[in-house]
Amino acid sequence: MGSWRSACKIAILALLVLPAGLIPYPRELVGIMRRAAELRAAGEYAACLAAYGRAADLAPAWARPWQARGEVLLAQGRFGEATAALQEAERLGGGSAAALALGESLARQGNWAGALEAWLRAQALAPRDAGVYLALARGSVAQGSFQQAEDYLWAALSLDPSPGEAAAAHALLGSLLAGDEPGAAAGHLRQAGPRGADMLAVLQAVDAEADPARRDLLLGAAFLQRDELALARRHLERSVERDPACAEAHAYLGHSLDLLGETVAAGRLLERALALEPDSALAHYFLGNHHLRLGRVDAAKDALWQALLRDPDNAAFCIEMAEAFAREPDYARAAEWYRAAVEAEPEDPRFQLLLARFYVDHLYRVEEEGVAAAEAAVALAPADARTHDLLGWAYQLAGQPVEAEVVLRRALELDPGLASAHYHLGSLYTRAPTMQDLARQHLQRAADLDTHGYYRARAEMLLAGVQ
Repeated sequence: MGSWRSACKIAILALLVLPAGLIPYPRELVGIMRRAAELRAAGEYAACLAAYGRAADLAPAWARPWQARGEVLLAQGRFGEATAALQEAERLGGGSAAALALGESLARQGNWAGALEAWLRAQALAPRDAGVYLALARGSVAQGSFQQAEDYLWAALSLDPSPGEAAAAHALLGSLLAGDEPGAAAGHLRQAGPRGADMLAVLQAVDAEADPARRDLLLGAAFLQRDELALARRHLERSVERDPACAEAHAYLGHSLDLLGETVAAGRLLERALALEPDSALAHYFLGNHHLRLGRVDAAKDALWQALLRDPDNAAFCIEMAEAFAREPDYARAAEWYRAAVEAEPEDPRFQLLLARFYVDHLYRVEEEGVAAAEAAVALAPADARTHDLLGWAYQLAGQPVEAEVVLRRALELDPGLASAHYHLGSLYTRAPTMQDLARQHLQRAADLDTHGYYRARAEMLLAGVQ
């Protein structure tokens, strides 16, 4: 009996000690999560992700570290990794927030069906969350389910949305109603505030057009310009149906389908556009772009040449021809066409920037012509950080490190979040033994801030060699 009582006392003592022993554990976890949030707010994503990883190790059954990790990866454009983290968060009970973020990650990868499935799970968990209905509306638009999208937007507006959510809902409703109910569309776009101002101006311009087919064409072209491909397709298909003899509508629709990845249908529409109007410079241009997307460089050059014969001063046509020659690669001819674009639009800094970037990206005549082209870009756009960044990189490639440092620092004064400038300045500092700490700082910022992966991968390679 005595031994039993002793064992019982030991067990009770263990139970009393256990909670006391656990006290440092939650404190450590809270501290890590707090620090991770601070790093996230500062944009120090590598350290932030490492902190969330430690939190997940300490609390393997807790969804929050996985969800936060997924959100950071999503912000960095690392969609595959974000999807995996958010799936784990949802598995661990992350609820509607995890499902909503997972859907966003899938949508960014073009997987709209998967995104809608995730958002429907979020809706089941949070049926009164306006943000969920906004996401469902976006997914429905991408899938061509426009009436369903309208229904979701009305639901979002009925659920006491935040000001930002309300503006987004009104803006999308305005776009959806632009063709069939322009008066109602204008009302929604006005309620969207600054978010709807651009499309409201388009709607007012289109309102002067009496021909329904022409109205759809103008709306489709406007949505295409704004990268709203599903809405562009909707209106351009209507325009073709209403006026089957309109070459312009066929050309725009063909280009829209090219951007949506439907290249076979796109090619047929572009050929049809040229059959309807053989002298259409636009149709020849879109056909050249179509061939270039498919790697058919000679066919692209032939089509683009036909476009340029009909509109020789079109800078966009010149740029596309330059791209075709760069693919061969025939850099001398490519440079000629980039310069032709600049000559056609000498006051537009975009074309000067493209010319300078061509020299630098292809390491072609950087010292002889690239530096001067980049200097001209800075002169045209002195407040644009990208021009200073490009000039700094050109100076570095041309063996002018002092000038490079000055200009790259100016780029970061104009835009502290420009990943490419951090990468270029960091790579410059790697060459100076006394600048290794600065090199590490800028390369890490480049890796943290890059949302496309190009500079992140290169920065991480250089970081591995920094002393």
